[in-house]
Amino acid sequence: MAENINMTEGLVPINQPTFHFYVHNAFEWRMGDDLHALMKAMDKHKQTYWVWFVPGWKEEPYEIAFYRPQVEGAFVLDMVEYKRSLAVSHRKRVTK
Repeated sequence: MAENINMTEGLVPINQPTFHFYVHNAFEWRMGDDLHALMKAMDKHKQTYWVWFVPGWKEEPYEIAFYRPQVEGAFVLDMVEYKRSLAVSHRKRVTK
């Protein structure tokens, strides 16, 4: 007797990114694939916030502990700090 085999199990859809971004400040968090839109939304609050790169789909459940995604390979891309309504990025800038 033949087994039912799921041929799509483990396949990644072509239009589905295998990573997402997680941003948070002390009051709110967001996640998504559009980094520009996430940062724009967080800038409106004029609060210091952190930007994380998180491997895996945003639909996959994972734990957040002390504002940190508990996913192997997740890391902070940037911290945007607000001082007197001026956004200051701590990311190293590449200059030519």
